[in-house]
Amino acid sequence: MGDLSDVNDVARIMRSPEGQARLEGIRASLAGRTIVDVEFTNETHAISILLLLDDGDTFLAMDPSLDVDVLRADFEDVIHRELLLDYPERRADGVTG
Repeated sequence: MGDLSDVNDVARIMRSPEGQARLEGIRASLAGRTIVDVEFTNETHAISILLLLDDGDTFLAMDPSLDVDVLRADFEDVIHRELLLDYPERRADGVTG
């Protein structure tokens, strides 16, 4: 997570004419479009969302619920289970099959 200076800088950019122009450009490129498919990729610190639009363009989106720290908290048991598939020798019961 960022700190207060990050929050303040983002707020300053969002209120500025230049920042508003950037955001309006994004709005214009997305408004009225249809999402035809969605892909997910591993971005090391999070899972990213790639929206495939009806004209062939793509848009990269992020969702805070897909941040690695959130995923670790939500899927702790799943991560452990999948880790044991990668490293079966770590199983406590000694069974590797």
